[in-house]
Amino acid sequence: MARGVPARAASRAPGRAVPGVEPVRFDWADRSTWAPALDGVDALYVVGPYTRPDEPRLVRDLVDAAPGLRRVVLLSVLGVDRLPGTIPMTTWEEDVRASGKEWTILRPNWFQQNFGEAFATSLREDGVLALPADDAGVGFVDTRDIAEVAATALTEDGHAGTIHTVTGPEALTLQQVVQTVGEAAGRDLRYIPLTPDQFGDGMRQAGLDEGLITWQQGLFQLIRDGGNTVVTDTVERVTGRPARTLKSYAEENAALWR
Repeated sequence: MARGVPARAASRAPGRAVPGVEPVRFDWADRSTWAPALDGVDALYVVGPYTRPDEPRLVRDLVDAAPGLRRVVLLSVLGVDRLPGTIPMTTWEEDVRASGKEWTILRPNWFQQNFGEAFATSLREDGVLALPADDAGVGFVDTRDIAEVAATALTEDGHAGTIHTVTGPEALTLQQVVQTVGEAAGRDLRYIPLTPDQFGDGMRQAGLDEGLITWQQGLFQLIRDGGNTVVTDTVERVTGRPARTLKSYAEENAALWR
């Protein structure tokens, strides 16, 4: 919108229309929704079908279903080349690169927003975050920075054939993150390092399937091996301003943990 580019926001439950953005229904599981969503589209930002691991070629099929598509930007994950083969992003990347389109792949580090969403309940209600990350650092990135890099790659030349590793400005341990979040919320919060077995048993008790458990175990193994300490200047280089800090995210969202 800020660039004056008309956009179409596709989801299973389209939101309200706003100037410059057309909401449209799109469902990975319902191919009849694809053509209306793709009609007239020349640039596509793809957040893949994480909940459909049994259909690894959906991203390929979607790109092929857009006859006028010139440019595609794919959200992947940092360390995709070091993670278990069960993760779908490997196949998505292969298919986007082979599509014949102007492609850009974003490989972000872990999201700062995880602490306000996936991990928020445990922090708010129990004052605890328990994960198998040991004391390794992670270059947590604000999802708004990922979005701005994606918008630039979608609307400007110079990003075709590029893999952007997108991170925050510093690598922090989960202990440091929990301390920062606690200071913002005015609470004493604790980080408890779990063993991989403890983490796996907890996911099984929650009813997660073994494929997803393997994927999650791989993500945390990468952290413990130091693979997520990566910090890049991608946000500043692409957008022209520094990446947002986790401290600023925590201060902005302190009420989530009170």
